[in-house]
Amino acid sequence: MRIFKIIIMSLVAVAFFSCEPTYTKTYSWAYPVAGDWMVKAYIDGAEVGGPYEIKSYNSSFGKDSVWFDDYGSSIFDIAKDKWVITSGNFWTMKYKAAVNMSTKTFSTTGSKSVIGGYEIGIKVLNGQIIGTDSISFDIQFEDDIDANGDPLPYGTTYQLKGHREVSYEEYMQQ
Repeated sequence: MRIFKIIIMSLVAVAFFSCEPTYTKTYSWAYPVAGDWMVKAYIDGAEVGGPYEIKSYNSSFGKDSVWFDDYGSSIFDIAKDKWVITSGNFWTMKYKAAVNMSTKTFSTTGSKSVIGGYEIGIKVLNGQIIGTDSISFDIQFEDDIDANGDPLPYGTTYQLKGHREVSYEEYMQQ
């Protein structure tokens, strides 16, 4: 009887450990608006900089907004009692924008950057995903300055246009 139990236990163990789990890839509800983007900046149609890497991703608050982030950050230095800001790729921004997934458009109304110590106002207009792999939007900043270094809140409209770093088709095959 003991040998019978050993054989049964061995067969059960082999069957249990030899099965490979099957994984199905799930995609965020925010795709194709969410992604890693390489954009250039334009003012009145003239290129003024870039390429800059930015990313967009879903928020945890519902299916009505996405985050945009250009990798800027901050940390509070207790010894100096102030925020230490690390510049982002384009402006130092991290903000939430309202999104309409049926039209693949996005915009802000009174959005603020959530980078600690750098909570500037940000306006985004005409944001859209074109096809599956191109992005375009107009953006203005509360802390903008003119050529003389004088404050010019929301005075310049930058148009950011670019493409997805990993194409939609490539992403779907991963």
